[in-house]
Order: sequence, then structure tokens, then C-alpha cells
Amino acid sequence: MSALLVWFTPDMIRAEEAFDDGTMLMFVGEDIELISIASRREQTPARAPAVAKVIGRDDFQQRGLSTLSQILQSSPGFHVARQEGRYKPYLRGIPDSVLFLYDTVPLGSEISKTLHPIGHELPMHAVKQVEVIRGPSSVLWGPDAFAGVVNVVPLSGRDFQGAETGVLYGYPGNQKGAYLNLGHDSGSWDGLLSLSFRQGEEYDQKANLVNFFGDEGGRPVSPEKRMGSKKPGDAHYLDAYARLNLSDKFSLSGRYSDSYLPYTVKNHEGDQRWLETTSLPSGFLKMDVNHDLSQDTKIRLSGYFSRVNHAQEIIDKELTQKEDTYYSEALMDRSLFSSRGLLTTGMSFKHKDIQDAPVWDGYIPVFVVPDNRDFLPEHKTSDFTNNVWSFFGQYTHIIGDVELMVGLRQDFHDEYRDNMSHSAAMVWSPLDDWTFKLLYGTSYRTPFARQLIDKDKPDLEKSENYSVQTIWEPASNFSLGGTFFYNRISNHKTEDFALMSESNRQDIYGLELEAFYSPASSLDLEASLTLLENRGEQDLFKDTVTIIRPDGTVDEDSQIYRPPYDSGPKAMFNMSAFWQATSRLSTYARLEYFSSRKLIYARAQEFEKTSGDWLLHAGVNLEDFLTPGMDLSINLRNITNNKYKIPGTYSMIRNRGFSGEIRLRYAF
Repeated sequence: MSALLVWFTPDMIRAEEAFDDGTMLMFVGEDIELISIASRREQTPARAPAVAKVIGRDDFQQRGLSTLSQILQSSPGFHVARQEGRYKPYLRGIPDSVLFLYDTVPLGSEISKTLHPIGHELPMHAVKQVEVIRGPSSVLWGPDAFAGVVNVVPLSGRDFQGAETGVLYGYPGNQKGAYLNLGHDSGSWDGLLSLSFRQGEEYDQKANLVNFFGDEGGRPVSPEKRMGSKKPGDAHYLDAYARLNLSDKFSLSGRYSDSYLPYTVKNHEGDQRWLETTSLPSGFLKMDVNHDLSQDTKIRLSGYFSRVNHAQEIIDKELTQKEDTYYSEALMDRSLFSSRGLLTTGMSFKHKDIQDAPVWDGYIPVFVVPDNRDFLPEHKTSDFTNNVWSFFGQYTHIIGDVELMVGLRQDFHDEYRDNMSHSAAMVWSPLDDWTFKLLYGTSYRTPFARQLIDKDKPDLEKSENYSVQTIWEPASNFSLGGTFFYNRISNHKTEDFALMSESNRQDIYGLELEAFYSPASSLDLEASLTLLENRGEQDLFKDTVTIIRPDGTVDEDSQIYRPPYDSGPKAMFNMSAFWQATSRLSTYARLEYFSSRKLIYARAQEFEKTSGDWLLHAGVNLEDFLTPGMDLSINLRNITNNKYKIPGTYSMIRNRGFSGEIRLRYAF
């Protein structure tokens, strides 16, 4: 730590941090980053009963990380792959497995597992910090906290007072954006308002298949009318967030986000390219109430309403889906045994209403071939309503330099099978500079829309995790950490557009290493390494197609596909340096590596493989540029212009290579 901790012994620190008042530690000379999602109370990541990390506002701003996807890509255990029109996050070898939260409200969709608004849809201008938990967290956060939890913590009026505005320009694609933050703290209340906008081209490849779905007696558009030329055009993003706090007792917050992203998709051979668009208007309104029943007992009440409208256009076919969520929760903290124990208990109710969830029965690349004049890929829409009552509890107790935790949660669903999650942890600090963690937890994942149609109350996919972590921090300028983990996934299923795989089991082993060293007060060096190994069955897809020909004859074609499990890259490495050259000038550089990946989809006969790739990012920050309060940032990504291949939806695609962004920020 860079500041001196005064008048507290280690035992007093642990008691104060854990259970006395559940709030911040008292440190002199610095702000300590605390995490709240590991146990629903603020504590340092090293003491949290989880593999936890906090990335603060200064960290990602000074290092040119402008989206959540970029922040996670530089974190151990994560790989964020960019596919056509979406991000595919992997955590510890499990794709689409992270519960993303904004102000503890879930982002994206419960039914559409591949919908992750973690790019420009989620601007970081008004974000205080990003909290990361690697490992199952269903006891406190319910289903879908499968491989981990990421919570984006927005600023409040206490964190930011005054006004700040900024503009940006990015290449390629003529990217333009602007934002405004307004914050005020009067003591008894504080508030924050943030607005942002961004526009620019993100995909530049033209489509040559511009018509297919038509209204010609239930048949596709004739082949001679399908072809043409069309560019994706500009994407645009709009975001607004507001928060009002009345002391520590009451808070009201809300967010509205709207995005539109056009992109090009290629078939297997790459000779047919068509446009798709994704539009995602969404938002929430949330309320929190805190009340102290006594010095030892606190109650927290919270509730929110959220809505996600997902609109998609595939070639010339429009689809819309609406998802409404009503959520309420009551949580109680009770300090026991002279503040050596803390009992956290709670109950919650969630009502989920989903309308027009699309379920496809046809695989588009098979149908858009020129010799198909008669058949369209069928799809149907379904409505779902699910109510879930949850009861959960977690008890933590300190015995000397050991902190023990056990947790249990029971979920009662209307549409899914009921399930129980449990967790246990031991955090041991035998010396001031050593921390050891033994962690165990289970979690569940809610089903795909296709599972709800095909089966009454389907079984949920289950993850069981064991982790061992060691943290050594002999000095404030040096730390080293290592985590070994094992995930056992049962009832694993994968959806590939129009197909659902049979259940199987996967075993994933991994090692995560992290290091920090500051050889001088002006220089910080960081590095991380993740290694994975997967053992399990191949996914099994069965596809039976029934064809009714114009003459009335019926044909059936059955095929079996066995693609490998998609664990993402098996090795990931990051190394970065941050140098505060002068009081006004700083610079950074980051070297990134990820090993090869396969192009995996159900109907592939062969699975192409990418090479491992090295990327170099760098940038510079200049404070008080031209006038006091004005800051200039120049961020360059992939400066070697490495146009490496990426596994897309149906074929290999290339990234756009070098990109750069200039940001001008003014605070007043």
C-alpha cells in the first residue's frame, strides 16, 4: 500500500472490515478500492471470500481502456472474442457464462445467452470502478452467476462534483462521440447525471445478398432478385444515467440505453454475405433503502424494474423480442459474537415476462443457396413468464487469523426446475504479507428459449468449482498472486442457432497468475498469465429436417454433428507498463497474447484453427492541455496492424487491424 495505516493492528483491521459496521476501512492518505459483490458488504478484494479484483476509474482511463470488453480482456481468466455484431466473453474456458451487472442490475437477456452489451453500448465515462468475481456466485446472485460476476459501479454525486465534458474521434470508421457528467454533493443529498453519444462505422464489408425472405406465397425471393450490393453503414449509441442519494438511507437510480449496430455475416465458403442489424433499447429504474435496526442489525431493501427490447434484422427479416423484469429483495446483516461473526440472510422475488422470443427451426446458410427456390427457414416466437422465490443465507466467522464462510440458496421457479446453490470459503492470513484462500461453490444457468418449448421444467446446467488462491504482498510496491481452479460442468448444453445439443459433462482445469511491481513511484509494471485445459465429451447435435415438396411428397433427412467444446484460447497473457513521466504527462503500453482458437459451429465438417496472436497497445495522457482542467488522451490499439483471423459465426473473419482514438476532456 502506498499510504501508511495508523493506529490499527491487523486483528483490529479484520474485525473492523468484516463486521463492526460493514462500511469502509479507515485509512490515512489514500482511497482503498473495495468490492461489494463477493459477500454483499464492502471489503478489500484480498479479504473477500472469492477470487476478486477491482479495476478503478483511474486505472482504466489512464491505460486507454474505454469499454468493458477491453477492461476484461486485460484481466486474468478472461478472453473477449469479437464476432459479427457481438462480443463472446469467455471466463475460465466457459463461453457466455458471466453475469454482467450495472449498479447490480443485470444487463442483457436471460433467454438470449449471446446478448452481451459490453462494447460501446456501455460507455465508461460515468463509471467509478468495475468489480470482478472469478468463480460461481449463485448463492448471492442467483442463476446465471455461472462462471463469475462483473458489476459496473457508476459514479455518485459523492464521487464526482462539478461538471465534466468530453469529445472523441476514432479511426477507422470516422468514429465520433461526446459525453457530459454533472455531479453535486450537498451533504444531506447528492446526485449525478451522465449523458453520452457515439456514432461511426464499425463494419465496412459490403453484402451481396440483400433479399431473401419475401411474401411470395411462403417462398423465398427468386435467386435472380436476391443479389445486390449494400454497406452496413454507421452504428450509433445513446446512454443516460441518473442517481439520487439521500444520506446513506435512500437511493434512486435509472439508466436508459439505445444502440443500433449493422454488420455483415458470411456463409461457410464466404461467397455469400448478408447484412444483419441489432438494436437494443433497454433501461431500468432502481430503488434502495438502508435502515439500522440496532448497532448490530441492518436491513437493506431494494427493487428494480428493467426492460430489454431486442430487435434484429436478418437480411430482410425483422424480429423483435421484449423482456421485462420486476425484482424485489430484503437483506439483513446481523453481527454476532462480539463482532466476530456476521450473518447475512435474505429473500427475493423476481417476475420475468418475455414476449416473442425467437426459436429457429432452420439453418440460414443452408437455405440461402441459389438452387433453393421453394423453402424458407422456419421460426416461431414464444412467450414465457417465470416467477422465482429465493431464500439465501451466508455466515462468516473470524477465528484468529482465519475467516470462515458458508452459504446456501434455494430458488423456487415456476418454469424451471428448483435448485439449491451452496458455497464455502476459508481465508487465512498467517502473516501480514500472505493470504491463502480455499473456495468452493456451485451455480446454475437458466435454460435457452428452445429448452422451454421442447421440455416442461428443464434441468439447469450446473457448475461446481474448486479454487485455491495465494496472495503474497511483502511490500506496497510488489505483489504476486496465483490461483488454481477446477470447474466441473454437468448437464452442459449448447445452442447453435436452430439446434440444441444433448447434455454432456465438461471438466476444466486452469492456473491464473498475477504480478505487480513498482520499481519507482512513477512506474507501474503488471503482468498476468492464464493457462487452461479442457477434458470432456464433444457436443452432440441431432438434426432432422422434414421437407414437404410442392407435389405433396414428404422427405426426412437426419444428420448427427459432433463439434468440439468451445473453451476459447488455452493460454492468455498480458503485460503492461504505466509511466508518470511528469506531473502532467503519462504514458502506457500493453502487450497482449492469446493462443489459437477453432471455428466451431454445429454443422462444420472441418474446424479451422487460428494462429496465436500478439497485440501491442499504447497511449499517452496530457493533463492541463491548452488550459487548466483540459486533458488530452491518445490511445492506439494493435499498433503493429496485425490483421489476424477471428472465428466468426459461420466462417473465419479478419479484424480491422490498427485503430486509434483521440479524447479531449474538460472538467470545470
